[in-house]
Amino acid sequence: MTFDAVVLAHGPYATHRVLGLTLAERGERVAQKVGARRVLVVDENADLAAWDAARGDAALLVIDAREHVVHTPLVEPLVRGTGPRRVAVDDGGHAAGALWIAGAARIDEITRGGELPVEGAEPYRHGAIARHLARTPSERRAAARMLEGILVKAEDSPIVRYFYRPLSRPITRLLLHTPITPNQVSIVVLVLGVLGCWLTALPGQRSLIIGAALILAGGVIDGCDGELSRLRLTSTKLGAWLDTVIDELTTTLYFIALGSHVLAYHHEGWVVPSIVVGAISYVTTIYVIYFFLIVVSKTGNSQHYVGDLELAGDGLRKRHRPASKLPPWVQRIGAALMMVVRRDFINLGALALTFVDAYLVLYAIMFAGGVIAAAVVVPEHLKLRGMLRELARRGAAPRLMH
Repeated sequence: MTFDAVVLAHGPYATHRVLGLTLAERGERVAQKVGARRVLVVDENADLAAWDAARGDAALLVIDAREHVVHTPLVEPLVRGTGPRRVAVDDGGHAAGALWIAGAARIDEITRGGELPVEGAEPYRHGAIARHLARTPSERRAAARMLEGILVKAEDSPIVRYFYRPLSRPITRLLLHTPITPNQVSIVVLVLGVLGCWLTALPGQRSLIIGAALILAGGVIDGCDGELSRLRLTSTKLGAWLDTVIDELTTTLYFIALGSHVLAYHHEGWVVPSIVVGAISYVTTIYVIYFFLIVVSKTGNSQHYVGDLELAGDGLRKRHRPASKLPPWVQRIGAALMMVVRRDFINLGALALTFVDAYLVLYAIMFAGGVIAAAVVVPEHLKLRGMLRELARRGAAPRLMH
């Protein structure tokens, strides 16, 4: 549905900043993020009549950002709703500063002061991390803590949550007050990764340690680009793909660099073939994951990869697995091993192993991880290809169902 949005931003508080954006700027970006065709920030200088004249019969989304920090969960239920007049409400059922009006309603219904005209509007409970008062310094600090709740993702491993995020978050807070963009941060991560791989490829423990340290530093800073884009509401498909490509490229280059380091000390016949097999395994795994992301999920986040799929009508869905019959302690060991093969754990473990010059152990772990990953995803890919051919026969487009 086509709709326009107005952001109420007059008064003494709308220009106060929380995590780099004023209340008015954040309200405007929220409206843009949920799909508003045009956005008018209503301050003391806004020309309501001229803007409203060009609106036609488009629906109107109103966001009150005069005293509150707002975020997309405040208005997403309103945009998805069906009633002609909808209002966001909190858990207590009280109006929460966002209103949807369909039809020919005019902006002059929305006064410059007082409460939103919510009488007769259908209530829609807003989501979490949606709205917080920001009039005083203590309220703005609390609002910042609320917004930072979006930085914790469901797919974050414990290492990411308790090691990487606490390190990246202070850096992100500093970057929020600069013009540095998330994509520029990604380029810095790439430079650190390439430099770290080059040093790792050189002989000598010192270069091995420094290389691993740079890779780990890149992993920490890698979290900042996503945090910046989510807090600034500037996430893009290009940024997501850039982040993913750099991650996978750095991991593959680091394995090859480790192989070169091993070759500097060991000239046995197994070294070069293992580098070739490992590199092919990493590239194959990347191809399989990217094929899934581009063709099926249409996202730029490799953590969204789903291998165990089945046909479901005219789409695909994750295959339901019966509950495991293995003893709980075996399941816990399996879960721990799954964490070990993740890039965030490898980056941290690699630095620790370089201090004892255990490059052979690190190389063996990365080689085994690459080969095993390829052995798992290649059969999944072949199965997916078969299901895609069946969907094409039915005349259905590939899509992931939840």
